[in-house]
Amino acid sequence: MAKPASAQSHHEPLRLATAAVLLDIAYADGQFTPSEDGDLVGYLKRAFNLDEPTARELVGAAEEIRRETIDHFALTNYIRRTTSLDDRIEIVKTMWRMVYSDGRLTDYESYLVRKLADLLGLEHHVMIDAKVAVLDERGR
Repeated sequence: MAKPASAQSHHEPLRLATAAVLLDIAYADGQFTPSEDGDLVGYLKRAFNLDEPTARELVGAAEEIRRETIDHFALTNYIRRTTSLDDRIEIVKTMWRMVYSDGRLTDYESYLVRKLADLLGLEHHVMIDAKVAVLDERGR
C-alpha cells in the first residue's frame, strides 16, 4: 500500500485500508446514509477494538484517501496479505450489510462488492454465502 498522507500517518495501515474500502462501498449508490455509517463504524469498532471517537477519526482519514484517489487493487491486496480468510469474509459481509441497509441493491453496488470480494481473494461461492448470510440476518 502506498505511504499514507501525513494526516493519516498515525492510523495503522490495515485499519486505514479496510476503512477506505468500506467507505467506497458506502458511497457506491451516491449516498452515505446514517445506516451505512453505523455499519461502517460498528464494524471498525468490533474488528479493531476501537472506541467510537477513534473509529470516527479513522473514517475521516479514509475519507481523505477516497477524495484523493482510491486504488482498489493496492488496498485490497494489502488487506488480503495481512488478514485471515475469516476476516476477509467478515469485511465482505459488512459490504453486503452496507449495500442492503437502504433496502435496495443497485447494479453498481453489486458489481463493486463482487469486484472487491474477488480482489480480496474470495471465491465466488464464498462471496455468495456471505451475501446469503446477510440476507438471512435481515430476515429476507
